[in-house]
This record gives sequence, C-alpha cells and structure tokens, in this order.
Amino acid sequence: AIFFSFCSYCRTVEDVQTVIQHAKLFEGDLQPLSQVLSFVPRTEAQGKYRFLELDPTLLSNLQRGQSLVFRGTRGENAVLCTHNRTYDVKEAETSNSLLLVPDLRWPAQNVDEAGRMLEEKQVLGVFHKYYELRTCKPRLRKVRQLLEECLYRGPEYEDYIAQSGIKLYTFQDLLENVQASEEELRTELKENLACCINGAWRFLEHEYHFRVLSYILNFVDENSWPIDKINKTETLQSLAALVPMDVLEQCFSWYAEETVTVDKDGETLYRLLEERICRFLAEVLLRQAGKFNLKDFLSSWQQSVPEGMQTTEKYLEGIALMDKNSKPEVIWYFPETDLPEDISERIRILFQTRDKWTLDEIRPYIQRLATEKLNVNALLTKHARASSVSGVRYYSAKHAK
Repeated sequence: AIFFSFCSYCRTVEDVQTVIQHAKLFEGDLQPLSQVLSFVPRTEAQGKYRFLELDPTLLSNLQRGQSLVFRGTRGENAVLCTHNRTYDVKEAETSNSLLLVPDLRWPAQNVDEAGRMLEEKQVLGVFHKYYELRTCKPRLRKVRQLLEECLYRGPEYEDYIAQSGIKLYTFQDLLENVQASEEELRTELKENLACCINGAWRFLEHEYHFRVLSYILNFVDENSWPIDKINKTETLQSLAALVPMDVLEQCFSWYAEETVTVDKDGETLYRLLEERICRFLAEVLLRQAGKFNLKDFLSSWQQSVPEGMQTTEKYLEGIALMDKNSKPEVIWYFPETDLPEDISERIRILFQTRDKWTLDEIRPYIQRLATEKLNVNALLTKHARASSVSGVRYYSAKHAK
C-alpha cells in the first residue's frame, strides 16, 4: 500500500516514519512513496468543482473524445446529453467524505526507490454530495413552442418576418434552447415535419402546408399516375414556379418514398405514403369544425384522399376522438400534441374529456410519455383505475366516484 499523511505543515521523512511506527505498520508492507496531503484554503476551492457519477458506457464515450453537454435555461432543471441520449441530473448525498486530489498515485503505479520518499499533494476540496444521472425522455415540447412563433406562410410573407424581428432558429439555436440530444432533436424535427429554410427550422403554416401538398397531389392526378409510380423530378420541376424548391423537396419527402421501380428513362419512381397523407387530410377537415357527424366525416375524408388510398379509423389515432354512443355518432379534433407533458396533468385532462377509456383509445395519448421502465400499462396502473364492463377493460380517473 501507499502511505498517506495529512498535515498542516511540511513533514519530513522522519515524521512519516514515526507515524508508521505509531500506527504499528511495517515499512516492508508499504511502498516507498508517502504522499503528504494538505488542504487548499476553503475560499480557494469553494464552488469550483462538482462530482459527477458516470456509468461505464458514458465514461468510455468521454474517454474516446465524445462530448457530454449540460442543457437547460434559467428556471429549468439541468439535463446532460450525449449525442443520442438525455439524462436527468440529480443531486445525491454520500455518507463518506470524497476528496479531490489531482495527480494522486495509486498502488498499481510502482515506485522504484531504495528509501522512503515524500510527495506533496493538495486536496482541492472535500465533498459530501455528487450528481447522479438517470436516463429520461428528452424535453421536446419546447420545439413546437419555438417553431410555432415563426411559421412559414410562403415567400411573400418573408419580408414581414424580417422586419418584425421574429426570431428564427437554426439547429444550433434549438440545441441551446431544447433539453435533448442532437439525435433526439433531429428525430423530433423529422417526425413533426419541420422544414429547413435558408438554414432556419420552420413549421409550415397549416393552410400553406395544405396548399403545397395539394399541388403535389393534383399534379399526380393530372398525369393519371398510380400512387406508387410518381416521377419526383418531373413533379418538382413542374411545381417550382409555385413553391420554393427547398420547401417543395422537403414536403415531397414527407409524403412519398422511393420504390424499387424505375421508369423507361431509368429514373426511380416514388410511392405516396397513405397513412401520412390520410392523417393530414383528416386534420384539414377536422380543424374546420367542432363536433362533426361521424358518418359525414368518414365519407368526406374518403373523397378527399387520392384515388387508390383507403382511409381507416386507425389513421385517426392521436388526432381525433369519436363518440359512438351519441346519436348521431360524432367525431372531433383532439390532437395529442396539445396535451401537457406532465403525466398527472395529462391524465387529468384526458379524464375530464372522457370518463372512461379503453386501452386502444387512450394509448395514443400516453405512448409518448412511456419510458423503458414505465410502459403505457404501467403508467395507467399508476395514474388511473381499471374496471371491466361486459368483458371490456376501461380506465377512469383514480379517484372518480
């Protein structure tokens, strides 16, 4: 073992040897190096250092040169992000005192000396608290809040945006404001159909978004193309005079995907994405009214989608609710994205909206808050009360009468 000695003055080899004898230790059991520890003044070390506990994976990533970034604005609890994960940062206490000593030598570091030698080391701080990390969901609600402040309505409105001083957000700006890793943020932007315009990320204003999609669908219809044999190049070139090309390309990518089919010129053809188009067109109809006669809505919805597509109630999950017990049956717009992130508050609003929910009905409104440890069933067990009616399982408010 290596012998340590605390002191408030300079020790000599003789002092250390005396301490070893008083401790009833044998020189032969100790390495010849004695490290003499002294403390820097409390005011010098105060607030400069914090201990952070890392698991082996995070430590290995850091040692390989990857970055760990703390994120959070004033008033938010800090999170720590890797390139693809987000962690809650929680303060914890330890019953043992933790000393911070730079360049401390450990027993494995052999010292080849014939006699005893001394090295002075400074203790930069004594700690009884440290920070531990727990995997958490990225806090992405702020993405929508920020981007809804700068909706893109078309090039004719951009002068107004510039003159009004409305803030536009680059990807780096979003990273500095949103508590999420780079990969999680990119996924969120993609899933929410955010558009990168001149380096800034924007949501398309709903009516403008509908206009751009309508241009694409109408062009497909005018050319009598099957929905799985769309020529991308011809579509974009023909519509470029109506929509800026960067917006047009991104919008096309949201609603179409490559196929393995090529045309006579060897160009890869594209397929329209049925579910995404059907969901968006359902939103267009539902936003225009409060409660909608379900039968009339389903008929109008089917007529609004391209020929060859088939609407289904499954495509409405997370954007609309239906009441099939009323007469007539009705449907209304109820998007999951409008609900709060806090699970307790979300559950409260859901059971204010509807007394009883089946698992299939409520899942789309809970799924995004589920974690590896708490899936949808576990969240409902914790925050709701289950009951069965005629063999069907329902969930209701925990303390409902």
